[in-house]
Amino acid sequence: MEKIYIKEVNELQRAKQIAEKLDLYEHDLKEEYKRLLFNFEESIGQMRLITKVSDKIQKKLDKVNAALDQKNRELDAKNQELQQTIDELTQARAGRTATTIVLFLALLLFLVEEILVEPVIEANFGGNQWASIGTKLFIVLLLKPIESVLENIVFSYLHKRAKRQKEINQAHQISVSKKSEDE
Repeated sequence: MEKIYIKEVNELQRAKQIAEKLDLYEHDLKEEYKRLLFNFEESIGQMRLITKVSDKIQKKLDKVNAALDQKNRELDAKNQELQQTIDELTQARAGRTATTIVLFLALLLFLVEEILVEPVIEANFGGNQWASIGTKLFIVLLLKPIESVLENIVFSYLHKRAKRQKEINQAHQISVSKKSEDE
């Protein structure tokens, strides 16, 4: 940037020297004044050119920044969609896991009912099938709330694990970035 103004600084120094001498003849004074005007006019032209170039560069930069802002907004929207999809997949995975656990629990409860509870029902109710059916119905009705609770627990666990993994990945990226900057 200083190279652009070398001529102007030199002319300023020259004008100061002339002002100190001031014992110049009128002809010399007119010549120096014309030269000063010419150089000043040329400097103004260069400044205008620099300003135009700067304005064009600024306009291009503004366009690039606007395009980057648009891309960032698009990326943010895609990230939100991706996060929603990840949440839905995590919810589905939690649901499948909870359903699997509930199926094993249902099998276990029906076995316990048949082996332990059924003999007690037969002894107390004298082989009444409605009591046995009521017990089994109670077990079946318990399964859905148990599944919902398990699904929430598994989802919470998976969500926390994913968040922890994301934090670990971010910390790793930061350490890799710092290492590459140090090199």
